[in-house]
Amino acid sequence: MNSSGWIRGYMSKNLKAEEFLLHVGGNCVERQLKEWDDNFEVNIMKFKDYVFVVKNGEKYYEMTLSEEDVESLKNRSPYALDREIWMELKGQGVAVFDGYGDYLERVLYV
Repeated sequence: MNSSGWIRGYMSKNLKAEEFLLHVGGNCVERQLKEWDDNFEVNIMKFKDYVFVVKNGEKYYEMTLSEEDVESLKNRSPYALDREIWMELKGQGVAVFDGYGDYLERVLYV
């Protein structure tokens, strides 16, 4: 999957925290996961905090983000929220593969 840094920068500055999280989770993280395995699903729920859930078959990977966390990360850099999500997923055992466009290079290797 490929990503445009210019467009992402514009989005991180102009979208509200929830809109940005929904874009990152649904349009970027889920799309990348589905390139590897079509069984992946991403669900983002809002309670007191955001609960970010990735499902693949019977396996679930979950993380919690406060609205302040999302706002802080989106203001730090255009890909900081993605990086936080991917590092947590990797830590929980999601296999990450190279060679699928520049999106993961922008997120993980910058």
